[in-house]
Amino acid sequence: MTTDIRDLFFDANHPTLGASCARATTAEEARFRIQYPNSRTRASRIFALDGGAAEAMYGITEDPWNGAHFLTLANATPVDPEATDAKDLPLAHPDGTQAALGDELEGADVVVLLATNGDNEGAAEVIAREAYHRKIMCAGLALAKGASDRSVDRAVNSMRRFATVLVVARDDDFIPAMLTALRA
Repeated sequence: MTTDIRDLFFDANHPTLGASCARATTAEEARFRIQYPNSRTRASRIFALDGGAAEAMYGITEDPWNGAHFLTLANATPVDPEATDAKDLPLAHPDGTQAALGDELEGADVVVLLATNGDNEGAAEVIAREAYHRKIMCAGLALAKGASDRSVDRAVNSMRRFATVLVVARDDDFIPAMLTALRA
């Protein structure tokens, strides 16, 4: 005895009718619709911790983001996290204007750290420490495009202690993909 596949999926009590889609547009069915967006945008702050990360970040700052702020360290000098308070961290916007970490984290939902090497672990610690005190999620993205395994390891290890989510990206195209996933 063979079973026809239509017998398995056809329910005589709930047939799919030709007008089923039209019924979904009725006022009776519309009362079940959710009248607000199912997710809201996040206030994201993206920090490039070194020159390579800043260069990669500058490539996407002109894309249409939902209020994401892009920041770099104002100078390449390594930061001593024990001697640097959040208000003393030298930050800059992509246009070169100065930024204050406290002001930038006000109202932020997520912090993303970008690094191509581990040269500025101290800055990562200062940013992550402030984010932690404000209960802001901190993610890390180690940019590995063209980098040696040793350099990638240093970048990962510089953010490992601070990031809730830590991803190694072999291609810079992953940066906008990750930021989009975080609703930046």
